[in-house]
Amino acid sequence: MTTSPSNQDERRSAILLAAFKLFGQTGYAKATMKDIAAKAGVAQGLIGYHFGTKETLLVEAVREWMLNKGMKAAFAELDPHGSPAEILEQALLHVVKFRKENPEWFTLLINLWTESVNNDKLAAELRELYKEMKSGIMVILDRMELRMERRDQETLASLIQAVFDGLTLQAPVPLSTEPISREQVSLGIGWLLEGARTTAQRKGEPNHE
Repeated sequence: MTTSPSNQDERRSAILLAAFKLFGQTGYAKATMKDIAAKAGVAQGLIGYHFGTKETLLVEAVREWMLNKGMKAAFAELDPHGSPAEILEQALLHVVKFRKENPEWFTLLINLWTESVNNDKLAAELRELYKEMKSGIMVILDRMELRMERRDQETLASLIQAVFDGLTLQAPVPLSTEPISREQVSLGIGWLLEGARTTAQRKGEPNHE
């Protein structure tokens, strides 16, 4: 009996969710493929069919939550008619909400960072994930029409990316008992955009409010 594509997609999604939960709760080293299969309700061999190795499953779990569930969901919530400050605020608040609703995300990302230190393949995958994330941030910056040179936009994108990582690192309760507030986000965005406008002005660009 042939499994339909929709069933295959459902099982793949179930495996990714199980990996996200177990990697995020018990850690990459302790979570076994057998455990993940049991939590997903699938045969262990199906994990190999869809992902091949445990390393690949870790990368794809990070990709799913960083890009598909994180960035794409953020894009869907952005108001394309908002001001630059409003668009950035919406994006950063989405990150705050995301890490609050997905506590496993902190451990999952730390797992990939840690495992990639002595693993060239994982390090390359991690760099590719961050390149994809930065490209998404550049799309947001392009919407803002900040009148900045491309290189300066890339610098700003890297800074915003660092803020995203910082918010993730604050996720554990011992480091941050409360998520960053809307007021703090608004203030920080003001600082970022003021720096962007100053950079543009220094290079002879007009000041667009």
